[in-house]
Amino acid sequence: MLRFLRYLSLLGDSTLDGVNVLKHYYLGIHQGLLEPISLNYVCFGALWFEENNHRYIVGYAFGQNQIQALRQFSTPSSCKDCLDSKIVYEIYKKIREQQQQQDWSSHQKLPWFTAFKEPWKDVSAGWYVLRSRSTFPLHLSVIRKEKFRLWLEHTAVCENKMEMLACVEKASVIHQVDLKLLEI
Repeated sequence: MLRFLRYLSLLGDSTLDGVNVLKHYYLGIHQGLLEPISLNYVCFGALWFEENNHRYIVGYAFGQNQIQALRQFSTPSSCKDCLDSKIVYEIYKKIREQQQQQDWSSHQKLPWFTAFKEPWKDVSAGWYVLRSRSTFPLHLSVIRKEKFRLWLEHTAVCENKMEMLACVEKASVIHQVDLKLLEI
């Protein structure tokens, strides 16, 4: 999915003391970065501009098709290709950090009938860690089961065992519980 962090109207000119100034946008692509939904390593693209020594991300995309759509919003007269992969990687890391913070605070109540379906109907009340698959990268969910209720307390994307164990430890400390890994 193509993501835009600011309105597309930002792609126009800005006014500086009554004089129109064309903003210079940058489009950068970096290969082999983790797309957090599909858990595939694909190319990542970002469109941004810089103003007053700050970087403003206009949009980002994963995969060639999405990057082509992102490229449509950049005109050759106002957009330059960024060949510095370090800058694109910094943008990727910043976006992923924001996503991780959002995922960690994704506390929500699951539909009431979920507690009566597999794999939860025969599981006793308590705290559990659920992995989306046995290989990395994976999605990790911290779930609290009450008798007739399930709560999704935290989610995370983990690229390796160390990240997974850190998430489990963090949840254990925050909630002062011993988490169990639910194998399904």
